[in-house]
Formats: sequence, structure tokens, C-alpha cells
Amino acid sequence: MLEALVITLREGVEAALVVGIILAYLHKTGKVDLNRMVYWGLGAAILASVAFAIVLQALNIDPENEYIEGALFGAAGIMVASLVVWMWRVSKKLKAEVEKKLGTIVGQANIRAQGLGLLTFTFVMVFREGAETVLFLTGATLGKFDFLSFIGGSIGIGLAVLFAIFFIRGSLKMNLSRFFGVTSIVLLILAFKLLLGSLHEFAEVGAIPLTPVVMAVIGFFVRDNTSTIILMALLVAPLMVILWDARSRGVLPNVATEHAVERRKLLAARRQEGIWRSSLVMATLVILFATGWMALTGSSFTDIEPIPVNAAGGQVRIPVAGLKEGQMTKYVYSIDGTNVRFLVVLNTDGSIATALDACQICGPKGYGQEGDKAICKNCNAPIVMDTIGQGGGCNPLPLGASLDTGSVVIAVEELVQASPIFR
Repeated sequence: MLEALVITLREGVEAALVVGIILAYLHKTGKVDLNRMVYWGLGAAILASVAFAIVLQALNIDPENEYIEGALFGAAGIMVASLVVWMWRVSKKLKAEVEKKLGTIVGQANIRAQGLGLLTFTFVMVFREGAETVLFLTGATLGKFDFLSFIGGSIGIGLAVLFAIFFIRGSLKMNLSRFFGVTSIVLLILAFKLLLGSLHEFAEVGAIPLTPVVMAVIGFFVRDNTSTIILMALLVAPLMVILWDARSRGVLPNVATEHAVERRKLLAARRQEGIWRSSLVMATLVILFATGWMALTGSSFTDIEPIPVNAAGGQVRIPVAGLKEGQMTKYVYSIDGTNVRFLVVLNTDGSIATALDACQICGPKGYGQEGDKAICKNCNAPIVMDTIGQGGGCNPLPLGASLDTGSVVIAVEELVQASPIFR
């Protein structure tokens, strides 16, 4: 339940933040007639996400498919970056038009293009989050999305929707240039994070050649804890702008004058504005607490200590009885001062997988375990346990082995051939 709540909350807030910025921006610039295009894109993306979940179940698509995730990350990153460029270009005309109270962003002839652009952007952004949520939930629950997971996921989505509503309503009265400057930076950071995520997914499978150093840098930004911290910063930045602008208020007309009616209206508007902003602060604090708690306590990463082994008769023998189902066990064999590390996994179906504690991308940095997945210690790539030994990309390099009378047998010759990797 908790894992489903955190997944849907994190993904939902990212989508809500971007869509909320757009709606607030359209309201501030007098282009609320384009809101419907944003809502159309939002609805289409929700339907497409549901359809994707159905197809995923029907076709039994691997939820850890790096090509799907990489494509979604890349498309969303490009769309967010192009949105910022579009806003920058529009803002040059916008400043003069707002000052003249013309209430339009560009000429009437470009309204259709703007609307289609907003619809496409909203669809891509929300569908990326929706599809990623489906993939994450499927991977987290192993395809068994029970009632408690449904409740947790629903709560997470509900909190994200509440945040979006409070954010939009709380940001309607603010300094446009300051809000635009801060949210542009927020969107660029988000685009940068998405594009790095796309590179990471494609590099995991070797589709894009990257060095271990580059993978380590990218891995730092895409790992869960860092992503959570980035999300928290994205939430706080526009909130601070909204609260800062709330400090400046016009002088109320004197109640004894003929402006008493205006005074009462202004007071009522301020109370309503205060309610929305207070609600936004409370929603943001709840989300910050939930995501912060997840960042501090949610990781179950284990850096496995290798067990020294010896050889007899040119073989290293690992008793199957000493292996734990679904857990990775790490061993080390010394060859002329070089420690060769290797992994042995007893899968849930009873099969045995063996591999070196190294890969062709990140080298001998090695792997730890988090939940039911192996995690590359260099780039944070998650590796499904039953794929260990298949090689390719960031998957551990294969190591030949056999079963004999209750033991996993590895020829010393195999380890000697692998020793240059660990030097």
C-alpha cells in the first residue's frame, strides 16, 4: 500500500506541477480560452495510460523494458524543454501586451497552433507519468495489484490532484515575471532530469555507448533518493514565489468613505485568496513530508559482502543449500593477488544463475540488492534477478557454471579468464 502511494504521488505531482504551471500561466496572461486544450490533453493522456495498463497485462510486456521507459523519458524531456523555449519566445510579446491590457499572447492566427501545442504537451507529459506509474506499480507488485495497493495508489493520485488544484488557485495573483522566471528554471531542471533518465535507460541495454564515469554521473541524478530531492525542490521553488508575492497588498479603502463596498469586496477576495494559499501550503507540506520520509527511510539497498572461497581439483563448489531464494549471494576468489568477485542467485523457480560482479559498461564496480532486484553500484541500474547471467548492457557479465550433487560448480579456468576485468 505504502509503495503504491509513494509511486503514484511522486509521478502524479510531477505531472500536476507542470500542468498547474501552464494553467496558471494561461490565466495570468488572459488566455483561459486555451485551458480546454490542456484539459483535452489531460483526459486523452489518462485514457491512454489506462489503455497502456490493459495492454501491458494482456501482452505480458516486461515492466522493466528499458526501451519503453527510455522513449517515454526522452519524449517528455524534449516536450518540457520545447515548452520553456515557447514560453520564452512568447514572453517577449507578452510583457508589452500585458502592460497594454490587450489580454492576448500572440495574434489570432496562431491560436490554433498554440492550442494544439498545449494539447500535445499535456498529453505527452501526463501520459509519460501515467505509463511510468503503470510500469513502476507492475514491477513493485509483480503484476499482483491487490486492494491495499489500489487504496494506496488512489490516495497518492488524490493528493497529487489536490496539490494541482491548490497550486493553480493559489498562484493566480502574483508577479508574472518572477513566477515565470522561477518556473522556467523548475521546468528546465525537470527536462534535464527526464533526458538523463532517457540516456540511462538506453545505456542500460547498450543501445547508447557511455563510459563508466558518465554512467556514474547520470546514475546519481536518476536514483530514487536524488529524484525525490529534486522533486521536493521543484515543489518548494514556485511555492516560495507565491508566498513572497502574497506579502505585497494594496491599501484598503477607508471604511468611512464611499469605497466601503469595494473595501468589503477586497477583504472577501483576500480571505478567499488566503484560504487557497493556506491549502496549497498544507498540501505541499504533506507531500514534502511523504516524499522526504521516503527518501530517508524508503531505500532497502544492501551492499553485499563477498564470501571468500577456495578451489579443489580446479573447481569452486558452492552448496545450493546455503543459498536463499530470490537473494543474491556474492563470492570472491583470489588469483595471484586479484580478487575475482562473482554472483550466485537461487531464483524463485529453483533455477540457478551465475555471473561476474561486473558489467561491460560500468566495469567491476559491482552490484548490491534492493528488494527483488540487483542494483548497479555505479549507475544505479536495476537488474531483474531472473535475467542475471544473460549479459548485455548493465547486466552482470555471464559466468559459466554447472550443477553437481547439490552444488554450483565453477571451473577455476573461468575465473582466471575473468581476472583481467578486476585488475
